Amino acid sequence: MPPRSKDKAKTFEQSMARLEEISARLDNPETGLEETIALVEEGRRLVAASRALLEQAELRINQLDVAPQPVAAATPKDADNEFSLI
Repeated sequence: MPPRSKDKAKTFEQSMARLEEISARLDNPETGLEETIALVEEGRRLVAASRALLEQAELRINQLDVAPQPVAAATPKDADNEFSLI
């Protein structure tokens, strides 16, 4: 069984939810120095991972934009359903 990492891969939405938790904890004046440092480190890792996920998503979307779209061939039945506004 592979070792489990506390920074295992998360979805973008999971990362955003955790970042909100971290932000709330950092806003708490009772959060100690060591915990603050650990939270900031975790937050930075999550931000970097989220940016990478967004970049991957952008690449995928850009690939969809440049990929040729299949054109459906018109059938005789389609020709019967055509109409003109002129």
